[in-house]
Amino acid sequence: MAIVKEERIGDCRLILGDCLEVMPLIGKVDAVVTDPPYSSGGFQESGKSAGSIGTRSSEIIEMDDLSTRGYIGLIRRVCKFADAAEFYIFTDWKMWGWTLEAAELGGVATRNMIVWDKGNPGMGAPWRNAHELIYYGKRRHRPARPGRSGNVIHEPRSGNANHPTEKSFGVMAGILRNAIDGVILDPFMGSGTTLVACAKLGRKGIGIELDPDHFEIACKRVEDAYRQPDLFVAPPEKPQQEALPLLSAAE
Repeated sequence: MAIVKEERIGDCRLILGDCLEVMPLIGKVDAVVTDPPYSSGGFQESGKSAGSIGTRSSEIIEMDDLSTRGYIGLIRRVCKFADAAEFYIFTDWKMWGWTLEAAELGGVATRNMIVWDKGNPGMGAPWRNAHELIYYGKRRHRPARPGRSGNVIHEPRSGNANHPTEKSFGVMAGILRNAIDGVILDPFMGSGTTLVACAKLGRKGIGIELDPDHFEIACKRVEDAYRQPDLFVAPPEKPQQEALPLLSAAE
């Protein structure tokens, strides 16, 4: 069964299951915004078996130990199966070229590289990474639209409290503010930051996650996002009823 479990919270639909099995069932969406397991462990092919996070965490990210060939196949199928106009796919400098190739093989035309400037550098030497890359492409033969933002997003890291590679709310909100209007799909939902941003910004979202624990975390975070006062979207103004002037007897 493709859909193991499903929760509908506000305008968000959260699905537990394999995205490659679920995506053909959900129909048309408008944009894919996702941070897939991009198999960036090690500098040689053999190092990918340890995953991107290596021994830094006891958690396991599903499909993060794929070979480069396996990763290309995964992203190609995601781009092929998702009936969307726009695609935003997180990756890093090691996997950028493979991400571009996989997306184009899946029928998506590359349009830009977005840089997430995290401010403070991470671990490593001698040059410590302080940014992450986001692939931007559009479905071929879909009309282009004018852009509203520059291609560098300055937002701090999340702290990874809910997921070992958790994206910050700020970077996801920055993408959604410039993305095409309509339904957002995140086929690798993780702890649900994309859908939290959808909830806060008044967007409709669909998230798919393979890991049951991260799925439950995502559900709770989206519920909390709807419960809390929205600090990011101004509520619609209430119509003011003006008093009518009093008419005198002569009038």
